[in-house]
Amino acid sequence: MRFQYSAKAGSGQTSAGVIDAPTIADARQQLRTQGLFTLSLSPEANGAGRLRAPRVASRRGRVRKADLLMLTSQLAIMCQSGIDLAEALHNAARQATNPALQEALGAVCRDVEDGKAASAAFERHVHIFGGAYVAAVAAGEASGTISQVFERLADLLRNEVRLRNTLASILVYPVILVGVGLTVVTAMIFFVLPQFAKVFRDLGSPAPPLTQLLLDTAQHVRDHALVIVLATAGAALALARLRSTEAVLRLWHRIVLNAALFRGATRALLTGRTFRLMGTVLQTGIPLLDAIRLCRASVQNRQYRSLFDTLERDVLNGSGMSRALAQSPFVPPGAAEMVATAERTGRLGPIMQLVGEFYEDDGEQRLRRLVKLLEPAIIVAMGAVVAGVVLAVMLPLLDISSMSH
Repeated sequence: MRFQYSAKAGSGQTSAGVIDAPTIADARQQLRTQGLFTLSLSPEANGAGRLRAPRVASRRGRVRKADLLMLTSQLAIMCQSGIDLAEALHNAARQATNPALQEALGAVCRDVEDGKAASAAFERHVHIFGGAYVAAVAAGEASGTISQVFERLADLLRNEVRLRNTLASILVYPVILVGVGLTVVTAMIFFVLPQFAKVFRDLGSPAPPLTQLLLDTAQHVRDHALVIVLATAGAALALARLRSTEAVLRLWHRIVLNAALFRGATRALLTGRTFRLMGTVLQTGIPLLDAIRLCRASVQNRQYRSLFDTLERDVLNGSGMSRALAQSPFVPPGAAEMVATAERTGRLGPIMQLVGEFYEDDGEQRLRRLVKLLEPAIIVAMGAVVAGVVLAVMLPLLDISSMSH
């Protein structure tokens, strides 16, 4: 049986031709013994063999970015060491711990072994790998730089995982503070204040207005606890449903980008993430228009999606991206200026990646400073609530104690 192949030699030179072998696995082995890295391999157009229909992974489980990072790093290392892509995928599938990713990799591996292009095999599982990932693989496959593409994708995923972990570590302390405060207030309402109410009743002395208001409020909360819980759950569910509507999403995303308290951090983080992604995909060989569309699909913020719509129109009209970026109110002016410089010098991909890295770091630092300012504010607010409750209860008791003496 004859197979058409495209392969890359150790010197970096790409070649194509036809090879005779009983099976596609034997053809791949022959190329490997000749020191060639297989880029694509399929039965000759007039050959008798037919490809069996590839199976598509059926699992729809969640695949974490950390799992994709591990996979991509493994593929980059194996491809750089001379292992062909089919074998690298087979090895990665055996080592994958996530069931959905393992099944998808198995299907991709079968497709590639059957002669299907790697990009087409990955595209059948775009819900797992993402559009940018699939497009980058296609660009690397076409240019013969698949190992470098996997390396760039691994760097992109590594930075994304690092940024997510950093944001989670920054926000965990304020969340714990708020949780502790709510726990303390709940414990006082349900366990502490009822005991003090009994003390006042036993003394036969009326409580001061502030203390009585606190005791009445706590009693009301205890009496209607189930109604309050159900109402809160209903409000949360309604808010979640509203948040999924387009109008509310646009409003929320506008607030995120323009609220005076945190717009500096959110603008820098979003600019950094989108610029880094675009720089990475451009350097893999993806055309500018496709890179813009991929970035638009990957970003969730509706304001940024509108910006990428404008960028696409400007690029189609031949005016470049810098004008739309400069006119955008939520893109830092320095970023637009550096993109204009990159367009003039023809180094758009590397410069956009550098700009993205800079603004991601800047946004992270801004968020750290914001959280450092919020932490004492949360502590003071919690202290004020607890102190108010303690004073409202303890001061009348102290007055009664002093009167008894």
